[in-house]
Amino acid sequence: MRDSGQMLQVVHSGMVKAGLDVQTIYARLGYDAELLPLRELRTAHQLQTFFWETVESVTGDREIGLHLCPHLPLYRGEVLEYLLFSSRTFGEGVSRALKYLRLISDALHIRLVREANTVCIHLTSAALDAPVQRHTEICMLYELVQLVGEVTEQKFKPVEVALTGAPRAPASEFEQLFGCPVQFNADIAKARFDVAVLDYRSPHWDPDLLQLHEEFAAKRLSKIERQDLIERIRTVFAQRLELEQCELEDVARGLNMPPRRLRFELTRAGTSFSQLRSDFRFALARRLLAQSDEPIENIVYLTGFSEPSTFYRAFKRWAKMTPLQYREQRRKSPAADLPVG
Repeated sequence: MRDSGQMLQVVHSGMVKAGLDVQTIYARLGYDAELLPLRELRTAHQLQTFFWETVESVTGDREIGLHLCPHLPLYRGEVLEYLLFSSRTFGEGVSRALKYLRLISDALHIRLVREANTVCIHLTSAALDAPVQRHTEICMLYELVQLVGEVTEQKFKPVEVALTGAPRAPASEFEQLFGCPVQFNADIAKARFDVAVLDYRSPHWDPDLLQLHEEFAAKRLSKIERQDLIERIRTVFAQRLELEQCELEDVARGLNMPPRRLRFELTRAGTSFSQLRSDFRFALARRLLAQSDEPIENIVYLTGFSEPSTFYRAFKRWAKMTPLQYREQRRKSPAADLPVG
């Protein structure tokens, strides 16, 4: 499960605005801050715990999520905000936007639950064995509350917020942040609003723009799904290369997908099976040559080649040097930029 890099950008902007020592934080994380603005960046969700533990350690603030919230910019990533604005009512906009929640995260689950005269926005984990990290929960609920206010021209504020964790700061700080009573140790993290928010009519409603926004959201989601397929293919490569059973039909069988469909989806993604396999083999060969003492004759078979001569020709075509030259150059200068064919 992965999260959009734009979520990380929001937190990054908040940390900078709050004056945190971001260089030390990223150095400990091993992140390159220059990668953060990349639109296509999607980070593994399990890294969130390590991220927040590192931020806590550097700042010495066990309630850093709460204290970052006032510095966070409003989330304006992807196209979900536009779906909310261009829909006829807030309720309709939310229903549309939630269809594309994967654009934000695979791991978070958001839904609207109507309860008598109120409606709750529930925030839960998409995986039962991976609860939402406490700082993520606080920041996400804060962003959702701010987004509701933005879309409804500040006409609707939460009447109550519930958090699943115990407070590590005075409850008054939470109530001041959210502008309403806050419940702790709740079963579900949620923000409760007057039910009238669902019928709030957007002054920006535009059926033509709405159609364009939905089409764009669908394209973005389709692109993520193709990226997921490529990651699944790489996983199958890792399992099958040594078996020398790594043809398109073998991989398609491993994915429970007809070969023709797999070939079609890869064409839509702008690549091909042979290109993905070649890239995977080259990356694996580079890693084994640079980071292990594995004999080259073993690397030949680990990368799925049946003959050493075939491996040598392929590697020289890729790297413009022999495997032995690559290994020696990496050991002399591990950080050197090497030519890649």
